[in-house]
Amino acid sequence: MAGLARARRSLLAGVSLGAVVMAAQAWGQSPPEEPFAPVNRRIESSDLSPVQLPPDLWRGLDAGAITKWLAAQTAPPRSPGLAGLWRRLMLAVEEAPPAAAPQPGNEVGLARLEALYRSGLVSEIGEVLAKRGAAGAAAQLWHARIDIGLGAREKGCKTLAGPMASLPSKALRAEKQLLSGYCAAVAGDTRAAALAASLAREEGSTSELALGILGSLDGGVDNRPPLPDRLSLIDYRFLELTGPVDSDRALKEAEPALLVALAGNTALAAKVQVAAAEAALRLNAMPPEAVAKVYRRLPASKSGAAPDRALKRAQLFRDLEETQTPAVRARLTRTLLDEARRAGVLLQTARMLAPAFSNLWPGPDMGVMAESLVQIALVGGQLDLARRWAESAVSLQHWLALIDIADPQARHVQQAGLLSLADLAKRGRISPTALHRVVTVLDALGIDVPLGLWEAAGRVPQPTGGHLPPTGVLGELAQASEQKQAGRTIILAIEALGTDGPDGANILALGDTLKALKRAGLEADARHLALEALLAIWPGTSGS
Repeated sequence: MAGLARARRSLLAGVSLGAVVMAAQAWGQSPPEEPFAPVNRRIESSDLSPVQLPPDLWRGLDAGAITKWLAAQTAPPRSPGLAGLWRRLMLAVEEAPPAAAPQPGNEVGLARLEALYRSGLVSEIGEVLAKRGAAGAAAQLWHARIDIGLGAREKGCKTLAGPMASLPSKALRAEKQLLSGYCAAVAGDTRAAALAASLAREEGSTSELALGILGSLDGGVDNRPPLPDRLSLIDYRFLELTGPVDSDRALKEAEPALLVALAGNTALAAKVQVAAAEAALRLNAMPPEAVAKVYRRLPASKSGAAPDRALKRAQLFRDLEETQTPAVRARLTRTLLDEARRAGVLLQTARMLAPAFSNLWPGPDMGVMAESLVQIALVGGQLDLARRWAESAVSLQHWLALIDIADPQARHVQQAGLLSLADLAKRGRISPTALHRVVTVLDALGIDVPLGLWEAAGRVPQPTGGHLPPTGVLGELAQASEQKQAGRTIILAIEALGTDGPDGANILALGDTLKALKRAGLEADARHLALEALLAIWPGTSGS
């Protein structure tokens, strides 16, 4: 087995095909694979029903390092798989992490709340506060901030007006004065609002939009300060004090938390709600299930036409849910998945569609939808269902390989899937980039790579594009995973894969990251990211 491992490394390093074949022959034939017997289960996406992170998650990092990382977080990763892992990591941060000395004012915990807020995960803040018991002045202030931000201003102002102990930092005291000014303005007390603005400035507040509005409430819309380049949720609430806000314009500058709030505001035009929901989905600030609820506010059109592309995708989703005709559903599904791919939300949209097809079984009248349903079930975590659809047609056998790659319980990839994939490679149906990515992923996960795929990959140049992290990151990643430092491994994995996640990473970074996650005990996450790296380039029956 060591000989084959050396052969794998040689091919990825650019050594000749002859050397690879000789090494494989020296090692000998692989033993026959045991028949794969799928169990009746659903493997959830890592951000739906996650595998628990280890209790010593933060071993190797102190409170200062964690706080610094949290301060740099402005949005979840664009990759849905990384975003799910990132979200679990954020929710696992404790006020005083194990092996880290508690800091004055629980700085780690406060930094986590700020990071969640900047990232648009406002509901998760409520989850964190509930878990911590919501004790203390800082928690009380956060409750008020979230309630006001989400439109429950009476509740928020009531919380703010209650007894509150001294806040531990100037930033929190400035925030309290700013929100107190908002509540005074809502009550019509412009003098108290102006005084609160003055006190907020004394505490170091730099929220110029909110401060400017509190100081000039009598001027109305005409006296509004100019909009900043980035518009926060609280900024938007202050803008509302002076009159109606141009939602279309606000969308262009909206931070993630504001996008989530606009998507949930049923008083706004449907176009604004859908555009905000799609923007939040692209940032992974809203889960697909929540975006589906926004889509369902639209009436079914049956026309399939919409001037706006986001509205078009929402309308396709609505029309798909309304029709039961297989041919029409197939057409709508393919169109929606194609539109989602172009918009960069293919994985999220496929997961959105999964519940609508979970009860369908292969049949003579469903063949036209089979390949789309394999993808949807696969992304939705319904692996047994995906296998049934893949087994329903000879032309879909290569999908069995990808299903096994995504399955953390599969120790082998079915021979039928691998043979079908190798045949496609032999016939030139897989691009050079896709070939090398498939080989890289199989090797990183410790899955035997068929010789036919090695040979096909050896005949084409190894791709050099994609994101590579700064020098030293991959070495640190390997070290962290070898030492089972799960939290540090996750942070470095996110940096290694880059903004676009596994499907935009260089194959060296991709392979090293998958190996590291598996080594650190996070194989389910490695498999999920492997699926993400391959889904968009996996060959379809049309040859695409």
